[in-house]
Amino acid sequence: MNMGFRGSKVEAWGQHRYLSFTMKACVLTWGCQLNAHRSEEIEGVLQAAGYEIVTRPEEADVVVLNTCMVRQRAEDKVIGRLGELWHLKKRRPLIIGVGGCMAQGRREELLKYRAVDFVFGSANASEIPALIARALRGERPVSLPYPDRIERLPVRRRSSFQAYVTIAEGCSHSCAYCIVPFVRGPMRSRPMEEVLEELRGLADAGYKEVTLLGQNVDAYGLDLRDGTNFARLLREAARIPIPRIRFTSSHPAYMTEETIAAIAEGENICEHVHLAVQSGSNRVLRAMRRGYTRERFLEIVERLRAAIPGVNITTDVIVGFPGETEEDFAETLSLIREARFGTVYVAMYSPRPYTAAAKLPDDVPQEEKRRRLEAVLEETRRIAQDLNEEKLGKVEEVLVEGYLESKGLYHGKTRDMRTVLLPGDEGMVGELVWVRFERATSGALYGEPVKEPVA
Repeated sequence: MNMGFRGSKVEAWGQHRYLSFTMKACVLTWGCQLNAHRSEEIEGVLQAAGYEIVTRPEEADVVVLNTCMVRQRAEDKVIGRLGELWHLKKRRPLIIGVGGCMAQGRREELLKYRAVDFVFGSANASEIPALIARALRGERPVSLPYPDRIERLPVRRRSSFQAYVTIAEGCSHSCAYCIVPFVRGPMRSRPMEEVLEELRGLADAGYKEVTLLGQNVDAYGLDLRDGTNFARLLREAARIPIPRIRFTSSHPAYMTEETIAAIAEGENICEHVHLAVQSGSNRVLRAMRRGYTRERFLEIVERLRAAIPGVNITTDVIVGFPGETEEDFAETLSLIREARFGTVYVAMYSPRPYTAAAKLPDDVPQEEKRRRLEAVLEETRRIAQDLNEEKLGKVEEVLVEGYLESKGLYHGKTRDMRTVLLPGDEGMVGELVWVRFERATSGALYGEPVKEPVA
């Protein structure tokens, strides 16, 4: 029985040999960089199983939704897409799988949707070929366990010059508002030598930039209990000939003097630290269970700036957390001014199931949350404008990432993660070029390529 699917016989990936026909697969992604990289792994597993990867669901025989549950808005988008796919499925054969955070947290609700054929967890990508085979036999399989260690999976990288490397999965911190420990499990670090081996392979392949990923990267190794830590990993990574190494995201509770020194010492470690503060109020930070105070956070910022000249510190902020008063919010704004973040990613609080904060009254009105969000954005734009203007006339190295059709310009990033727009040609994409900055907005620097790195 081939149910109208196209193709010829292939072997399934790994030990799974259930499929007797080639199919086309499309992976749709919501959420963070960890999820973006997980989708590269899902595509790698499917490609190794003989699937052709396509970008449009309309072309696919199998559609996999890699979901996010950190915000309600992300869930709503997934549900909307399931409705669209159901209409497509009524017209022709189509297998639909849902994985990632929503699969872990909303399994029963997802299985109520007739469009859904199988459900898999955030750490079960290797089982997808077998789950598809079972779905083809009429089952609706579910696989949600957390493996004890992170599996090494084939990766279908979407870029030939930028790559992600996951160094840890899950989180053991349990902030009051965050669903990640429930849907991704406790923190599990990869062995350091395994990470370094992957980095060496990327260096040999000519990658220009690699981002180390984890929910709290600076907590890396604490679960291994063998002396491994993030600072040691950074120092070893700095020995590998990759021009740029980034990492995200850092948690203030785990940012040590040793880690700050490792960032400063590594010539290829980029001068950018994403350090999520969430609130500037000690009362709210305590309610959030963040594990640090406003004063401790600002001390870390001061030490980063002292050790790493020109470091760009970016952050996350939640507005409207239960019980957040106008005075609490004013403290957040004042911290943003004092820390002078290059970028603030701000979100309105939305209750997440299974979290401690979900038991609290969501007592800040939606209109007030929106007002506070706009106030943060306005302050952030002002600071970003000032910081970008400080770079005018300077020449810095930019990794050109692609072409921005709406602007008619190429775009890229400085080492400290500023967006740059510049004229050029297709041959510049994936290359490190020197650029003199001539104009600044809050969102980008505009520049001209130069041949020599002189101001």
